[in-house]
Amino acid sequence: MMERKKINWLLILQGWAMLWVIIGHSYLGIVNVGPTWENLLVKIAYSFHMPLFMLVSGWLFFLTRLSTINPSWGGQKWTYGRIIIDKSLRLLLPGFVFSLLALVLKLAFPGEMSRQVGLSLRDIAHQYLYPNDNPMRELWFIATLFWFFLLTPFWNVVLKKNWVMWVTIIVLTVLHFWHPNIQFLCIDRAFEYAIWFFLGLFVFKMNFIENVLVKRVYLVLIVGVMIYIMGLYSLKFITTMGGIVFSFAFAIIADKYIPKLFIGFRNYTYQIFLMGIFAQIAVKIIYRHVNMPYILVFLLCVVAGIYVPVIVSKILQKINCRFLLLCAGLNKKKK
Repeated sequence: MMERKKINWLLILQGWAMLWVIIGHSYLGIVNVGPTWENLLVKIAYSFHMPLFMLVSGWLFFLTRLSTINPSWGGQKWTYGRIIIDKSLRLLLPGFVFSLLALVLKLAFPGEMSRQVGLSLRDIAHQYLYPNDNPMRELWFIATLFWFFLLTPFWNVVLKKNWVMWVTIIVLTVLHFWHPNIQFLCIDRAFEYAIWFFLGLFVFKMNFIENVLVKRVYLVLIVGVMIYIMGLYSLKFITTMGGIVFSFAFAIIADKYIPKLFIGFRNYTYQIFLMGIFAQIAVKIIYRHVNMPYILVFLLCVVAGIYVPVIVSKILQKINCRFLLLCAGLNKKKK
């Protein structure tokens, strides 16, 4: 029963995080220029949602790779090579496909795009070697996350001793603030977000969910809010930490009282990340040519960003073609 609840609250947490990603991508103009309510929502979204996803990714990585066997490889332990192959198919392939799709759309509708792209081999190579300058900039997350999977041997060594884990937290926190500005293959982002991924591993390893969060969930919720507010008057890092702490507590409480929260899309968070921006851009283009109430368009951006990818994913699952499913980061449907 406890295992089921852990999985369900994690689904709620992923749905919560993805909702804020979509809200952050839904602003219709220039940040800090639109209505006050829009600026507030975007500010909240960007204060914690990507670090939260990194931390959840670390938590899930420990749960599904470092501490389990691989059923698709004869029940053997996940080896380093198999982890990299698996993550290449699940991360890099969809990233390559949707980068290419973004490139095609930008070339087809240059007048509607804020950033122009070229079609030379140099331009194409640049978009993959510098993901943060990709036609689909959001894919920096994939490149950054893949670095952390490449570091699996390092995590395995670090996680063996408690004192080494604490030293690693200190070192990665320092690197979060002071690191080389190497944009090639998102190396700078890897330095910046490594602390959040490792904290996900750390939280799982130390069993904080059962030992602390579940037992004192309302206290953790309040502490999270307090830390978040303190961060508003000090460091963004503190605000981010408060948002993450609050989010974990919120997911545990929601699992108890609203276990089906976000059930309409929480199983498709990766697909929403990959496809949602395309639906949102379509809404924004329509808004430029059709007079519509600002708040209505913002809401349409949120709804389209969430549910268009869900619909597309369900169609792909219905077709059940392995290649198409891999391109969308989906698992093949079992017969």
